[in-house]
Amino acid sequence: MVKKGLLALGVLLLLIAALAGAGLWYVKPQEKLDLAYRTVPLEQRAIGMAKNLSTTLALSESDVDNIAKAYIASDPRYGPDVTVTGARFDIEDGRIAAHYNLKVKNRIPVGVVVYYRVQWRDPNLVAVVDEAKLRSRTLPKRYFDDIVIPLGSSVPKPIRIRSAALQGDKLVITIKKPTLAELTRLLRRELGL
Repeated sequence: MVKKGLLALGVLLLLIAALAGAGLWYVKPQEKLDLAYRTVPLEQRAIGMAKNLSTTLALSESDVDNIAKAYIASDPRYGPDVTVTGARFDIEDGRIAAHYNLKVKNRIPVGVVVYYRVQWRDPNLVAVVDEAKLRSRTLPKRYFDDIVIPLGSSVPKPIRIRSAALQGDKLVITIKKPTLAELTRLLRRELGL
């Protein structure tokens, strides 16, 4: 009788360990990601845009990836027990797809994809959570936060951003047309006059 009880307990513990292992395998990231990024020269691009009398600036998918990674790398803590260890940002179907590698409780690696809609809320570019997935399973959006990037402070005064929207595989930023006096001040400052 005791042997049967010990055998049943052993089988139960083995089953629990197998389920825990399967759960860890399921949530683990599918790709190796990091937070390395290159600085995007937004100020120089904005000045060049003003010099050419253009009112739009198109940021490539690579630019969006680098800007978002820079933002996350400045503070990779996502919550009290969650840290972002890697990320990749793509533009898919009018949304930004953020592929995150997370570390939960400083030991459990988890890979998720969060989809964001882009909005301009002066002076910030706001990525609003639209959907979240763990592999093919949809996760509740309430577990994820919007991303607020102070993009307006990255362009020189007097340039002011009017809007930002995804168009194809680019983030297109439209500026308010500067007055002649503002443009003159900008060019003088750029030339050191």
